[in-house]
Amino acid sequence: MPTAPVAPRSRAGRGVALLAVAAVALFAFCWRLGVETSSGDELVYRDTAAAYLRGDFTRNLEHPPLAKLLIAAGHAAGGGSLVADRAVPALCGVLTAVVLFAVARRCAGFRAGVLAALLWSALPLAPGVVPAHLDRRATLEAPLLLFSACAVLAAQRVAQRPSPARWALLGAAVGAATASKLTGAVTAVVVLALLWEERRRWRPALVRAVLAGAVSVVVFLAAYLPFGADAPAAVRTVVLWQLDHADRGAVQSVAGEQYRFPPWWSPWWFQAQYLTWLGLVALWGTAAVGAVLTWWRAAVRPVVLLLVAFTAAVAMSPLKLPQYHDVLVPPLCALAAVGFTRLLRRRGVAGAVVGSVAAAPLLVVAAGHLADVAATRPADYRLAADLLRERGLAGPGGAVVVWGDAEALRRLLPGVEIATGTDVDCSAAALVVDPTVADRMTGADVAAWVAGCGVETALRADRLAVHLLP
Repeated sequence: MPTAPVAPRSRAGRGVALLAVAAVALFAFCWRLGVETSSGDELVYRDTAAAYLRGDFTRNLEHPPLAKLLIAAGHAAGGGSLVADRAVPALCGVLTAVVLFAVARRCAGFRAGVLAALLWSALPLAPGVVPAHLDRRATLEAPLLLFSACAVLAAQRVAQRPSPARWALLGAAVGAATASKLTGAVTAVVVLALLWEERRRWRPALVRAVLAGAVSVVVFLAAYLPFGADAPAAVRTVVLWQLDHADRGAVQSVAGEQYRFPPWWSPWWFQAQYLTWLGLVALWGTAAVGAVLTWWRAAVRPVVLLLVAFTAAVAMSPLKLPQYHDVLVPPLCALAAVGFTRLLRRRGVAGAVVGSVAAAPLLVVAAGHLADVAATRPADYRLAADLLRERGLAGPGGAVVVWGDAEALRRLLPGVEIATGTDVDCSAAALVVDPTVADRMTGADVAAWVAGCGVETALRADRLAVHLLP
């Protein structure tokens, strides 16, 4: 269908808007990328990526390898620095903004695309203990979210003009998402939206859906090719390990309570910790508006279906680690952008008023996030290591007891004995307490240490408490 030509002034305005969005995305994901402390899962994935380059594929078998292979590519290209390890995830963050622009534009036009890319880039996605967007870390989530967004875009293209090539691309995106993290398999649900669109020609559509499924399996298995003869055992391990993990549960602190199997609403509690409750309601509320007002569009249905599927998955899963709700964010940003666009287009002042009220808390959160990125500096474990060096505790002597990420501090203080026990040990030089970890440790009682040993000095390193023992 022919479209009206875009006026030069309009083209110029759109160009400025796109440049502004690109600047925000590059800033949010790349500014001072190597400054934040490397800790937690990131250390595991960085070590695994480096091991891959040495031909060692025996590490971290509980997750598929594609995301770690991508991190390994950055590691090799950049000489193994922290920035090099984070470069590919950061690029994934920028590319996700590009893909969400394309997804939302197909749903509700250029403005919706710009808003989706801005929401994704400017809002924080910082579950857990690390005050940084997930796509600024060398973890599995950045490729997972990129490929899940690509699956939605591929589904939109199939809905527009179904062809074997487009179905195959959809399968490749689903396979890549699953090969990054098993959660990505949920993206296959977009096929249901496409089968509904093609229900009057269901037989050829079903054949093409089978093609997409075959391609996704091939892509998933291709990620295991470097494993050689050990690939079948590695595939079996990742499935069995995840099933066992679901049976064992994982202790998490939610709303001040400890749960091995947190309640269904935990993902939204985690999300509210960095979006605020007002921001959470605004984002989900505008996404609901976007879904309801544009459900009749074929381009919207895959986005809605993926958000519903991921919502059901995170609510029903027995495991609810803080980062697990990240899969909700790309389709949520796309639908919220559609919702804002439709509200602002409605006649009268009601739509503009509702849209402005919803935008206000999100603008505050986004401004705070971008300000935090601008002020990125050494923090937490890096500050704790500096404090211990200043006090002369970074050499041989008493152990440093860590109730937190012991490996992160061990990397920063080579040669220092790092212990993790909770029994009172007055021979220790210092006790470093990370409250986000210590509150899940049995027997971690600072008061008992103070009563038993006394405390010479108690210092702060961001959220960490550093107790120097006499």
